[in-house]
Amino acid sequence: MMNRLTTAVATVAGMAAGANATLFSFASDVDHTSFTFRGLGGFVGDAMDPSEPLTLLIDDTNGPGVPISISVEFNAEFGIKHLGSVPSGGGTFVHVYSLDGAFEFRDAAGGLVLSATVTGGSLTALGGAKSWYSAGSIFGADSIDTDVTYTWHGPNMPAYGLFTGSSIGPDDAAFTLTFLQSDAGMGVELGQDMLPSMWWMSEGSYSGSAFFVPAPGSLALLGMGVLATVRRRR
Repeated sequence: MMNRLTTAVATVAGMAAGANATLFSFASDVDHTSFTFRGLGGFVGDAMDPSEPLTLLIDDTNGPGVPISISVEFNAEFGIKHLGSVPSGGGTFVHVYSLDGAFEFRDAAGGLVLSATVTGGSLTALGGAKSWYSAGSIFGADSIDTDVTYTWHGPNMPAYGLFTGSSIGPDDAAFTLTFLQSDAGMGVELGQDMLPSMWWMSEGSYSGSAFFVPAPGSLALLGMGVLATVRRRR
């Protein structure tokens, strides 16, 4: 009995510790009628509304399951601060910004599907001494000084590593910024604070990963089920 009980406890603990990552993504220009991002100064946000849905893909860590496709509204709001600009040759610079904020995906009824916060992330853009060219990136990953946390608002989907509630990490998120432009043309001029001095827009794609585990209550129920099975086998 003790050996079986020990095995049962180890099974439950192993399921909690051996969680697989869930992968999330959407492609650039899924909606061909609008841009994905826009911004001005220290503000970066989405450029979409509920009538311009994206297709969010959910994958089981490149496993055998077919990716789940959900039509969603994408919302994002970040704040950026200039950290520095590094010469990369030929009069080109890599402009680096700290980034904090959040993004989310809502279904057709307006209900939350997936949300995330990014603390200590980064925005980088290639450009001239006082400008961005037409490409950049937004990203964040769990580390000592940065944090990405996802919250899944849907039902438990163990086959895809999804459990209702917040992720435990390590998590990450990355967005491309392409076809970046302003009313003045391709690229964006920067002000004295090295922040965009005019409204800009860009296309964008997204990829991220997160680790979830069942809530303690779910684990307790699972443990009771395993123990009941052990008893029936006695």
